[in-house]
Amino acid sequence: MDTTLHAPGTTCWVELGSPDPESAATFYGALFGWEFAEDTARGAGHRTAMLHGRPVAGFRPAGEPAPPAWTTFVTVDDAVTAAAAVTAAGGIVLSSPGLNGVVHVADPGGARFALSEGGARHAVMDAHEPGTFAWSELITDDVEASTAFYGSLFSWVAGAPEAPLGRRAWHLEGTQVALLLPRPPAMPQEIPPYWDAYFTVADAEEAAAGASAAGGTVLMAPTDIGAGRIAVLLDPQGAVFTVVSHRN
Repeated sequence: MDTTLHAPGTTCWVELGSPDPESAATFYGALFGWEFAEDTARGAGHRTAMLHGRPVAGFRPAGEPAPPAWTTFVTVDDAVTAAAAVTAAGGIVLSSPGLNGVVHVADPGGARFALSEGGARHAVMDAHEPGTFAWSELITDDVEASTAFYGSLFSWVAGAPEAPLGRRAWHLEGTQVALLLPRPPAMPQEIPPYWDAYFTVADAEEAAAGASAAGGTVLMAPTDIGAGRIAVLLDPQGAVFTVVSHRN
């Protein structure tokens, strides 16, 4: 079933900021079967990734000082009010409300994300369909501070840690909305906390091999987790993302 509505506090969209959106589109198009539509209303270089004629993700130009990265968007009722709540909770507001009521912010640990008023930009695909946005996961150095921040902002409740890495599921009124992962031992300390975007694939091994063949890098080989099998990848421009093949 396609998701067409996103309640406040739910992740609704992901967008890649890349110094070379055209080359990025070639890479992700080959990997996920995406086609691209120009989004001229948002400015030069902005594109929407499409799968079977439906939007799945955004692409925008990005340069210094912002590194290439995927940004997770969370639906809010009012972007201005939500941005004020971010500041009050110790986060940072990085932009003024833009097109469609979008505000870019960062949590106290420095992980960037975006607030989307009314979920104006949102994916409409079934998250279990290959080529779609599956979920987002915060990788943090301070689980307690992260659970307090996002709990105060979105009323998210973190579940119990699960072996082997202590991953937790975040829920809103009983529905899983995101994941929380303490910094894994293998993750270099120079990499700051960040929101990781997961995309569904039919086979994690095939996706990892395809990414490598298209100029990407496999940062973590396909590995089993409770929800399925994942691989952490780096695109040719330097943005990290994860693919997941769901367990049947």
